[in-house]
Amino acid sequence: MKRRPEFDSLRGVLLVLMTLTHLPTRLSVIGNQPFGFVSAAEGFVFLSAFLVGVVHAKKAGTAAMFKSLWSRALKVYGYHVALLGFAFTIIAALGVAARRPAIHNLLGFFHQDPFTALWSSLFLLYCPPLLDILPLYVVLLLLTPAVLLGARKEGWSRVLGLSALIWLWAQVGLKRALYDLLVAIPVLPWPPLSIDLSGAFDLFAWQFLWVLGVWMGVARATAPEQREPVSRRLLTGAIVVSLGFFVVRHLDVDLGDAAVLFDKWSLAPLRLMNFLAVALLASWLAPRLFQWLRPRVLEALGQASLPVFAVHVVLCLLSLSLLDENEEPLDYWDEAAVLVATFCSMYFVALRQRLAGRSMGPPSAS
Repeated sequence: MKRRPEFDSLRGVLLVLMTLTHLPTRLSVIGNQPFGFVSAAEGFVFLSAFLVGVVHAKKAGTAAMFKSLWSRALKVYGYHVALLGFAFTIIAALGVAARRPAIHNLLGFFHQDPFTALWSSLFLLYCPPLLDILPLYVVLLLLTPAVLLGARKEGWSRVLGLSALIWLWAQVGLKRALYDLLVAIPVLPWPPLSIDLSGAFDLFAWQFLWVLGVWMGVARATAPEQREPVSRRLLTGAIVVSLGFFVVRHLDVDLGDAAVLFDKWSLAPLRLMNFLAVALLASWLAPRLFQWLRPRVLEALGQASLPVFAVHVVLCLLSLSLLDENEEPLDYWDEAAVLVATFCSMYFVALRQRLAGRSMGPPSAS
């Protein structure tokens, strides 16, 4: 599959928003859910799943599909382990030496029980904040062959229906129920972790977004000639929904008991609706905006999304460990220096990756 530069640019936009959200600067307010109740995480998971579906829709042979997807999962896992090593050594030491509350909050369990934290993190049972999306990605990649094989055998309607049922169950506490069940089985070597230490993202909810993305990617790859233009009625509905959620989000409307319907970590119903509306608009606008803007920097970031994401995590952890949030806020020049250093480093890694990819042949579309 040839690379689609508009998809790379979209991933570049998502990486920029994610970085702005995680860096301790005033711009974190802008980067955090600027389009309503939608974060960069939803876009990243869905777009990754879509591209996985496109790439593997016509891959010949079950063995080849398993090898490709599990090799990708192993590569992502390698990056995750490297980030864990960096966090548990350099960042943990800096946090203790400088007495940074932010680092203590991130790595509190590691400081309490380093041995358990180490082995349980390698098994993806302990996932500290900022280090919990790659484990989600690893598990979803490992499950994707079963999704594709199930769709080939039983059809996508049954696969999507089962995925939707699991998502619904997740809304009423599947993760908590399963955790309590596993803890109650005495023969299992379950570490003394609270459910909050397993990562903020609820796998049972977010798998639905992944399966939707894979399904749409497969549909795009197997029947491109049958694609019909998006109807005006559907576009109008997406605009109305997106604008409505945008206004509620940025006017700081008190959601009260309805806040649970917008929960990010369980991918709650209204958040999912908001994302699907924004995604529809993005899929309609992206090719047109790309032809007009040709954002080469964003395209480069998106092409090297995994190493760029890893560098963003490293730089955000360093910022949290070196900057004291208890003192007066950074002045604008200091914040500008942090932002420039971070994005220049990310772009440098992207350029290095592009040069390495050219020397090794065409880059992978996944």
